Amino acid sequence: MVDIKSSLSDYLLVTKKLSGSENEEKNKDVWDLYCCVACEDNWKIFFDQSFDKSQLKIHFSSLTEDERIKIFKFGISCIICFVQINFTGPDFSNTVEDFLKKDIFEPFSFHKLLSVNNEDINVNTKSPSLLVVSKLIFECCPVDNNINNWWYWRSILIHQQILDELSPTLRSDADRLYKHFQVDPKINGVIKASLDIEVAQLYLLFRHVSKAKDHILAASALLGVRYDLVGILGKRTKYQEKELAQLSLKVTLEKNEQEDGSEGDDHNVPKNISLNDDTRLDSIELSEPDAENARIANSEQKLFINIVQEMLIAKPQDELQTEELQPFVNMVLKQKNSYAVRIAALLLRCKLEMKNKRTVERSLSQCEEIINSFKKEEPPVLKRIADVFATGMPPIWKVEKQHADLLLNLGLVKNALDIFLKIKRWEEVIVCYTILELKHKAAEIIQEQLKENPSVKLWCLLGDATEDVSCYEKAWELSKRRSHRAQRHWGNYLFVRKQYEECIPHFEKSVSINPLQSNVWSRLGFAALQIENWQTAATAYRRYTNLEPDGFEAWNNLAQAYIKIGNKRNAHQAILEALKCNFDNWKVWENLLLVSCDISNISDVIRAYHRLLDLKGDYINVDVLNVLVYNVCNNVNDCEGQPSQRFLQKTRELLGRVNSISPSNGYIWELYANLAPSILLRAQRLQRAYRGYTQGSWDKDPKMCKHVLYVCVKLAEIVLESDMDPKDTIINSIRLNISSAITAIKKHEWEDTRESLTQVSALFEKILGKVKMEAKSGKSN
Repeated sequence: MVDIKSSLSDYLLVTKKLSGSENEEKNKDVWDLYCCVACEDNWKIFFDQSFDKSQLKIHFSSLTEDERIKIFKFGISCIICFVQINFTGPDFSNTVEDFLKKDIFEPFSFHKLLSVNNEDINVNTKSPSLLVVSKLIFECCPVDNNINNWWYWRSILIHQQILDELSPTLRSDADRLYKHFQVDPKINGVIKASLDIEVAQLYLLFRHVSKAKDHILAASALLGVRYDLVGILGKRTKYQEKELAQLSLKVTLEKNEQEDGSEGDDHNVPKNISLNDDTRLDSIELSEPDAENARIANSEQKLFINIVQEMLIAKPQDELQTEELQPFVNMVLKQKNSYAVRIAALLLRCKLEMKNKRTVERSLSQCEEIINSFKKEEPPVLKRIADVFATGMPPIWKVEKQHADLLLNLGLVKNALDIFLKIKRWEEVIVCYTILELKHKAAEIIQEQLKENPSVKLWCLLGDATEDVSCYEKAWELSKRRSHRAQRHWGNYLFVRKQYEECIPHFEKSVSINPLQSNVWSRLGFAALQIENWQTAATAYRRYTNLEPDGFEAWNNLAQAYIKIGNKRNAHQAILEALKCNFDNWKVWENLLLVSCDISNISDVIRAYHRLLDLKGDYINVDVLNVLVYNVCNNVNDCEGQPSQRFLQKTRELLGRVNSISPSNGYIWELYANLAPSILLRAQRLQRAYRGYTQGSWDKDPKMCKHVLYVCVKLAEIVLESDMDPKDTIINSIRLNISSAITAIKKHEWEDTRESLTQVSALFEKILGKVKMEAKSGKSN
């Protein structure tokens, strides 16, 4: 083992030292590591204290610094071996494996010691005692606050990785631990960046995007990394003659005197499988190849891995997202990679390519290549461990699950079933047997497992396989009424049968125990919407969007719930978030238009209306335009308390665009007239409104007659109040309009129009009188 000194730098770089990059005697290092783990004296204190945290704290506090450092080295050795057997491979030497099977370990249930929130660790987890003891050491054996905190942070990340569910307890532990990080400002910038990357990695695991993003940006600044997605001419296919713009990543690296200068090693890492497609090139051929040929060190590679993982969570999953993320992954894969970085990058590419028919076969082959690498002896164990904590490298059984998912997508159900059975993914086993129309086989297998080791999860899955609700009841009782899983499966059973009112209490119990279940919040919100329980729906969708910020439908449904409970300002914000996820959905833009109108957000009313015209071509909402014009003309304060008249010019532009699209709509012209900067222009627009109203058999509709008479009143008032020359053609045109309207409406003698008709007739007589008077005045002159 490498000696661990008391300085912070040496502690923080311990994984790098253990990777073998600073020690030529790699085999000896591995042997020393195994000897440390397989030394019974190192375990004795933990057996004596029955792995009790409080007793161990007391014992460690009584030791000398050298004794605590020795124990701390033992803790690091244990977690490295745990990562080896569960994450990186290969299997242990016989020395370690035989030692961990000794009778002294029998009295302790290490799986139970790692159980949190009534959720057991994954059944595929090997040697859990190693993680138990390392977590206890990092938490209870004081060496240096930052060193303890950093290694304890790593142990939380590994612990969460081996759980099938997100744990609120581990999330709370991480938040509490983060408050105690106090890194010396004089510490090497690369080390600070490494800490930020690992902190971001755990928050990404908990889907806390905002915190993860903050640390990713901090690491970017410390490493001097700037990047932009740019368009560069290039070719994507073998037979493409004309170069087209291709999305590419341009990376700028500021000179950093504290760079670690480390690079990976292309030898003995999983092979990057070629595409071998008859049409598509293995990678895009750019006209400016240097754009993607920047050499980036190991720290920057880990940073880009984190950036891709953050974008996968924070952005909608569609083809555009895939195009945006591919340049980042390709950039990393063009470098010399460490073992963990290479696997993390390849798995990300597999995820991006698995839905494309031209790339899905490469994804399958790549997964097989990665799985095979876990069994090989090279690279050495300590070479593999470096960067596991910073890349989110998953446990081996999760890689196998991804491989099985690919097989299932390709229709190779039996091949996928074999893998799911091997890694005991019973949910997927049920799916496979259902596809094969052998669902009873799934129930038989789960019943066999229940006989060997009854658990809450197996009872829930038996309920799914047999559709027997009593299985969920047994699971709930077995957990002493504390299992979120039992309530979730019970709620799902009712949900799929559209028993929405009955499923809500079960979902509410489930999320009260474990609030990190995004799928349960989503179903709870949907069920509440169906029975019009708006407050519950709003709460559920708000919590769901905290966990899954890219859920377009969730944001939209949240807005709907807010509207129903009268909280329109929050509805407005929810709709804006929905538009970030789906910018081209006209229904969401219409929702934004209506809500913005209700809360007097004039800016968004105008923006939403323009966007609706872009999407639909012809869109008319008279009520919204009426409110908009009224607010602007009367200078009503908007939602910010500012006068609405500042939007006068933009409102004119909007009405002008609407009228150009629908030139025969009389009411829009009438509204447009209110915005006219001059009397003459107002009269011309009112006349356009008159022509719009008087189309077809308009006089046979009393409502239309009232609109026409209203326009006539406005036209008459312009003539009587303005100083326009009576000889102007527009005056004569207005006289003819009013005269024709009076004549046409008088024929029907509508009761609804009698009063207005009388008013217009009186105004018309005044116009005639004014014209005659002006004519006499002109003759006398």
